[in-house]
Order: sequence, then C-alpha cells, then structure tokens
Amino acid sequence: MGVDTKCAEYLRNSGMWQKVRDTIAGEEAIKLQGTNYLPRPEGMSDLEYKAYGDRAHFFGATGRTAEGLHGMVFQKAPVLTDCPDKLKAIIEDIDRGGTNVDQFASDLIWDTIPTNWGGILVDYPQTAEETDQATAERAGLRTYAAWYSAESVINWRKKTVNNRQMLTLVVLLEPYEAIGKDEFSTETKNKYRVLDLDENGIYRQRVFDQAAPQGLSVPVSEYFPRKQNQNLDYIPFFTFPSRNPEKSMIFDLACENIGHYQKTADYENGLHLTGIPTPYATCNQPRDDKGELVSVKLGGNTFLWLGSPETKADYLEFKGQGLAALEKAIQSCEERMAILGARIISAEKKGIESAEAARIHRAGENSVLASFALNASDVLTAIIREIGSWENIPGSDKVTYTLNTDYDVSEMDPQLFTAWTSARLNGEIPREVYFNKLKTNGDVPADMTYENWLLALDSDGMDHGTDGDGAGAKGGERQK
Repeated sequence: MGVDTKCAEYLRNSGMWQKVRDTIAGEEAIKLQGTNYLPRPEGMSDLEYKAYGDRAHFFGATGRTAEGLHGMVFQKAPVLTDCPDKLKAIIEDIDRGGTNVDQFASDLIWDTIPTNWGGILVDYPQTAEETDQATAERAGLRTYAAWYSAESVINWRKKTVNNRQMLTLVVLLEPYEAIGKDEFSTETKNKYRVLDLDENGIYRQRVFDQAAPQGLSVPVSEYFPRKQNQNLDYIPFFTFPSRNPEKSMIFDLACENIGHYQKTADYENGLHLTGIPTPYATCNQPRDDKGELVSVKLGGNTFLWLGSPETKADYLEFKGQGLAALEKAIQSCEERMAILGARIISAEKKGIESAEAARIHRAGENSVLASFALNASDVLTAIIREIGSWENIPGSDKVTYTLNTDYDVSEMDPQLFTAWTSARLNGEIPREVYFNKLKTNGDVPADMTYENWLLALDSDGMDHGTDGDGAGAKGGERQK
C-alpha cells in the first residue's frame, strides 16, 4: 500500500466513468477498446473479427445527449450576484491560467457529466517566506482554483468533527510529461499531491514524484498553506457536484448505446453474409482427366454443364426472421435511448407537439439536470466565497453564483404574446406582472431586476403605456 493506492469507492466507479467517456467520445474510442465493447463471436478468426468490427457503426447518441445537456445548462448565462469588484477581478482569471469563472464552470460541467464526480482545490502559491498582502499583490501572488477530474481524485477519507463531516485526506493524481530517453521523446510520469490534516489537525500538502530518486516512498516537498498567515484546520478541497460519487445521469444511456452498437454489428454482419449471392450445386465438384478438382467460373454467356441430369444448381437465399428480429431489437434499443434522455436524437413526432406536451415530455430529464445544476451552483458559490475569504475581501460571504435551471425551450405563442401586450396596454395587468412574464420567457436579461427595467424605460423618453392603474406615463414621468 502506497501513495498511489486507490480507494474502494474509486475502484467501484472508475469502470463506469470510462464507459461513459468512451461512448461520448464516439466510434473511434469505442472501436479502440475492441472486445471490451464488441465481444468476438466464437470461432471467428482475427481477420474475420476485424471485418466484423469494421462493418459496425457506433450511433453517437450519448455524445449528442451530453452536448445537449451541457447546452441546456448554459443556454442562459450564469448569474453572479453581490460580488465585490475586487473579487470579481480575481475570478476573471480564476485558475491563474486565463480562464474566467463562466468558462471555468462550463469546463467543469462538461467534464462532470460523464462521471458526476470531481473536485476543486482552492490554493495559494507556495512562497519561501510569509508576505503581507501588499507585497503579495505586487508579486502577483493570489488565491486560485484548480480542477481535478474524477480520475484524478484517487483516494479520500472523511470523519465527523463537531457533528460535521469533513475531509481528512485527499490524494490527487497529477500526470506530467518528462523528457524521455533522448531530447526528442517524452514519457508520462505521475505526481501525487496529498492533502491531509496532520497529527495536530493542521492542513498540509505533500507531493510525491514517481521520477524522484527515492520514488514514491518519500515526499519531495511538504507545505503548510496559510490563510492570512494563519494555519488552516480544514482541507479547502470541494468535491463536485456532490459529497460522494454518484452514477452519471447518462450512464444508463451509455450502456444502452453500447448494446445498440453490438446489435448493429450483428445486423451489418448478417447483411454482409446474406446480401452477397452464394451459388451452390447438389453434386460432387467435377474433376478433370487427371482427377484434379475443376473450378467453376461464374458469369459470361456460356452455359456450364455441371454433371448428371439430376444435378441442381441455384443460389443460396436467406430465409427466416433472423435479420427482422435484429431490426426490431435495434429499434427497441433506440426507443429506450430516447426514454433515457436522448431526446435530441429521437425521430420527430408526427404533427405538432403543444408547448405543454413538450414540457411534460421532458419533465423527468429536466428535474435530474436541474438538480445537477443546483448542486454545481452551490459548490461554485462556495469556491468563490473561499477565494474571497483567502484574499480577505469584505462582502465575499454574500456572493452567489447560479447556473441555469430553466430548460423550457418553448417560446411564447405569438397570439398569447399579443394578448398579454394588449392587456398591458389596456391597463388590465400591472407592469410588474408583464415584466415577470417577459423574464420567464427569456425576453429580458436574466440578471435584470424590475427596478432596473423601470429605469431603462424612463431613460429612453418614450411613452410605454400605463403602469397598471389606468394612468399614463410619458417621457421619464414614471408613476410612483
């Protein structure tokens, strides 16, 4: 047992992570796995199996669905509220790599859809000696966030302290490229970053390097990160999007997608075997005067005499329901994929689906995706607040960062929009109710408040109708 030991929960989930990532990556990734996803039929040679696999095509349902889910979360921009300007400037480059917080969130969501697991480390650059805040700012030293995918979080341990469950150990895998046997080659080496609470309950970081002379037995560095020159009694590592690994929302779809691939391989192979005409004759193969077997050529205008009058010559024909059964199984598989979430690849319905029917049709998916987005919003909010706390920025504890959870893509019916506008102009509904309807429909920016909307109306000097009490308001004379 060493630093590279993977915990039981990691081992239990890693196979599922790989399966979903491969199905999202598509045909090339699936076929590279060979018999892992396409078992070899008994008695098939290497060449026959290669042809069998080459004829099959992978239906990219999982990848398209993952793209659709990611797009639904970001079809509306995330909303950042109550963020101090100084903190806002920091999260414009949240990872010290030029990534702003919205792009950081987008990358995290995309990487987490296949696994539903990962983590974010809030860290501060290691320095040789303590520095005050002014010196740190001049040197460009500041707090940042680092993302670790599910496969990089190889071990963790928790315990309950003061009735609160907290991390006491996290081991992070950090692969890197090292120079190989010559100056033109490279090879992958592994570092392991260990975050833990020492015997005194103080947060520390240790790094183990596979390429070090002592290998993984001794750390190459040990460091006690400090916040405002104070030791920490917790590990600032935030699991994402929830406390423990959970099954990906598209894992079942990935399994069905692989089953579809296997059935398609059998179907394409069946078409190949039965679609090419195969001649046969009900007699022994003729021999020449020397007793050698004679090859019978196909084609041409010459009638081929095959032997006795009782000889029958014909072509093999495929009979039975074998391929029809496979076709039906493939169609059933595609229907199950649609039910599991791949709405974007399902066939269009005949006729027009009402907006209400469309909402009901997608309600199950939206509730799962909304829960995922809400959890992610909570963690990203905590990350931003933690960065603000490390930087000692007042007001950081009030920040919120919210991802979109409204996935109703239906637009307001034109006739309904006309009716709402007419009712508004006639003073039958209040202006605020009309604003809320527009906001729900996505016709005004998500972060615009009613008060800001009123100020925008006042500033353009136009007549915008009544305020809902039968009186008019013109040219900036908004009624109170």
